[in-house]
Amino acid sequence: MVYFNSTEVTVLANLKATGSQGRPKAGRFAETRRARVMRGVFPLLSRVTPTLAAHLAYKLLATPPRSPEKPWQTELRDKAITTRLRLGAGELAVYEWGCGPTVLMVHGWGARATHMGKMIMPLVDAGFRVVAFDAPAHGESFGRSTDLIAYAAAIKAVARHAGPVHTLLAHSFGVAMALFARRDWGIPVQRQVLVSSFRHCKWFTEAFARHVGLAPHVMAHAMQMMVERYQGRLDWESLSVVEMLRQTRQPTLIIHDREDLEIPFEHSVALLQAAPHAQFHATSGLGHHRLLGNADVIAQVVRFVSHAGPPGHEQAEPDQPGTRHESLLVS
Repeated sequence: MVYFNSTEVTVLANLKATGSQGRPKAGRFAETRRARVMRGVFPLLSRVTPTLAAHLAYKLLATPPRSPEKPWQTELRDKAITTRLRLGAGELAVYEWGCGPTVLMVHGWGARATHMGKMIMPLVDAGFRVVAFDAPAHGESFGRSTDLIAYAAAIKAVARHAGPVHTLLAHSFGVAMALFARRDWGIPVQRQVLVSSFRHCKWFTEAFARHVGLAPHVMAHAMQMMVERYQGRLDWESLSVVEMLRQTRQPTLIIHDREDLEIPFEHSVALLQAAPHAQFHATSGLGHHRLLGNADVIAQVVRFVSHAGPPGHEQAEPDQPGTRHESLLVS
């Protein structure tokens, strides 16, 4: 495990992640032919018919890509106890392996329950029960589109179904949604592992706008459409992952790769600066996804979840009660 003192954190904060400049070469916002075509179309739509451009942007933003399931992921899923959990007008696919204290896994945008699958059996072997799920419009779950409220509501529903959660283990977009669900729906956990996170949900929308060539006022219109959908109960300004993490007191492990081409390394450094109680594990050369299957990373996660941390990290103050929303999901 790599730990940093305050001086080292300041040094880290001044680092620039490789690939953070210019257009990314990998990931959801990679430079592709399709991206270049959209950047040719959207500026014209933004000038001629900004309302239509905003509606199209909203649809694209709310439609996650479908990731094909690899053979080893299918085999792992077949070993799970599978439940179809009702949520709104549809059903979530929920999977469970092992027995013991519960580790709740939350995947990222465009992924699926088994995306962090290589961590599952090591956690089961260490005496934990792992519960994972396909978010709305992902994997085997219902829907073709989703949004922040639906994603967070799904996390709350699965947490309630799973019972007491020992550790929350989330990746990428899933980190923001997990902390959002914790704050606004009230999900008590003892520990949390946050992998490859961005620092604010608005960063995701800004990255999307750059990716497709949306004018700022059109992107703002698309974001406002989501606010209106939930009658103002969604506040973009409050969706800072840094601030949501600052409000927690549980032992926290933050993991990020220095060469992450999807979400720059400095985002997790910002999280670390907001959470002096957190531990930080930096990797190199593993990128945004491969670190999830790295043997050293998995060993660090298992040790942390098993409470084998440094002195002073075994106990945590409970979270302050959040603003709980029990029925925000729009069917």
